[in-house]
Amino acid sequence: MLLVLVLLVWGGIACKRMSNVTPVAENEMDMVNATPDPGQEMPPVSGEKPVAPNHARVVLLVVKVLPDLAPAGNGPCSQAPCKAEVQVVQLMGYGSAFEQTLAPGQKLRVHFPMSVKAVEGRPGVTAGKKIKAELRGSLNEGDPLVVRSYTVVD
Repeated sequence: MLLVLVLLVWGGIACKRMSNVTPVAENEMDMVNATPDPGQEMPPVSGEKPVAPNHARVVLLVVKVLPDLAPAGNGPCSQAPCKAEVQVVQLMGYGSAFEQTLAPGQKLRVHFPMSVKAVEGRPGVTAGKKIKAELRGSLNEGDPLVVRSYTVVD
């Protein structure tokens, strides 16, 4: 019984405190529900699709194609080079979970899974070319980043 009495008294005090809350002004509600003015400038929306998780979108300058071929098998990397040394020209974005920090001017090694050779409409990669690439992060710190897709920028 005492507990019920305490709860009633406490509830009454809480209700009185709630009455001290200042109501939202009418003009503040108008701001919440307002639609943007058509004459007001809106930030531009990028036409680029979002960067995939564990990927980075960058512009790279190919410094050197490394001549190493895969030692075994008959895949594309056993017939043409698949690795290159590149320099980051511009960082365009990171996807979630991409753990490596990239910066303009930074040199790194990358791996092209289908080789650097021009094949079936895909342009070849040679030293001195700029490419816009999607890089997949590597699992091991020393491994090269993987070029998932690219376009020549020149």
